[in-house]
Amino acid sequence: MSAVEVCLAEGTGSGLAHIVLQLLEQDLAEFESKRQRAARLRGRIAMTDSEHDVTVTLNFQGDRIVIRDGAEEPVDASIAGPHRELVGLLQGRTSPLGAHLRGRLRVRSSWRRPFFPLRVHRLMRLTPEPRGRAWIYAISAALFAAAGATFILLYT
Repeated sequence: MSAVEVCLAEGTGSGLAHIVLQLLEQDLAEFESKRQRAARLRGRIAMTDSEHDVTVTLNFQGDRIVIRDGAEEPVDASIAGPHRELVGLLQGRTSPLGAHLRGRLRVRSSWRRPFFPLRVHRLMRLTPEPRGRAWIYAISAALFAAAGATFILLYT
């Protein structure tokens, strides 16, 4: 699949815009599944750091993601909250729905695209690091041991 370009719009220079740019570039360069997911996204989401009164808009255009300072109307969704919560969301450690329900973030969607914030979160959340298969063998051994002990208790 071809790469999805992530860029800043002309005149964009906020720290929040650069954080978003860096996180997206790293993830899209590393994971093919995220490039495919990004290529399917269309729409705009505004993110506001309420502590620093900074807003950026991410415009998903298929082959490009353009990040711009300010709210670029019309937006399909918006997310606002304190810096720490917003960065946690950007890093994929915080769920927009969970943070909204706990009152930590304000998440709004247009009626036409109610799940857009969740789709963006699926793109941005951290990808679990691959684990070795040792845990599978440990669980299998524990299950066999439990089955063996149960057999011995029931039939002796």
